[in-house]
Formats: sequence, C-alpha cells, structure tokens
Amino acid sequence: DGIHAVDPATGKTEWAYKEGASTIPSSTRMGSVLLVPSHGLTALKPRHDGSTYTQLWRASKLRPKTASPTIANGKIFNVNGAGVLACANPSDGKHLWQLRLKGPFSGSPVATNKHLYYFNEAGLGQIVDASSTEGKIVSQIELGETILCTPAISNGALYVRSDEHLWKLN
Repeated sequence: DGIHAVDPATGKTEWAYKEGASTIPSSTRMGSVLLVPSHGLTALKPRHDGSTYTQLWRASKLRPKTASPTIANGKIFNVNGAGVLACANPSDGKHLWQLRLKGPFSGSPVATNKHLYYFNEAGLGQIVDASSTEGKIVSQIELGETILCTPAISNGALYVRSDEHLWKLN
C-alpha cells in the first residue's frame, strides 16, 4: 500500500506513506530524499525526528516501468515502459531532456558520475552520457544473450550476467 519506514532496532514503524507504490522498480535514495515510484515519481524527505515525512514534489511523467530510477551527475534518470529515458532536475522533478533507448529492460541501470549503463533484455548495452545537457548514447555493446539483471560495478569493471555467461567489461 506504499512505503513503511521501520526502525531496525525495534521493528516499530516510524512513518508510512500510504498513497501506493510500485512493486517492481525500487525506491531510490538521493541524499536525504527518497524517490518513490508512486503516481509517477514522488520525492519524500523524512523529517529529522523520524516521525513522518514531507512530500517535496511529484512528477507524473516520470513513471518507471521495471528499472529503478537512477541518480548520476546530480540528476535523476528514469526509463519508462516505452524505453524512453528521461532526465529530471532533482530539486523539483522537472523534465530536462529525453532519449529513446532500445528496450525492453528488466534490470535497472548502474551509473558512474559521467555514464549510465543500460542493458536491454536482448543483450544490447547502451552507455549514456549523464553529464550532457541533452540525451546522448556514447557507446553500445552487443552481448547477444538474454540479460535480465542489474549490472554491478567493482574495481573499475562492469559485471553483467546473461543467461549463459558472466561478462566482465573494463
């Protein structure tokens, strides 16, 4: 029915957001703000006393499908069910630009300060420049196998699991 903030030491619910939330894409933390896939994307800021939250904004056009929203280079990135990647301002959720990617996507993207890494279900990796003022795919890699996972980043490498292999990309 929404989001519940639970004290891990006691199990007590500190506050609850009861306006619904998607069950597939996860909420994303952006500093002290929680981006909740609800009514598009809703930004909540828990209060210092932990008793409740303040809703900062709601952007109905930022509607994640499967992939969770991602933060990179001080911006919010969200891909919808049609494969359209939207970039938004974190202070108000306002749309900055959009770019059509080749989907569909089952996993969430990962990000560095400069790049976003999206892998679609057919095994196409699309690398987007997160620092640009407009959407731009800077590179692609075709792995040719089904990819349903969220990649991992470790020690300067990107790890991607397909149905048949674990790929390490440097």
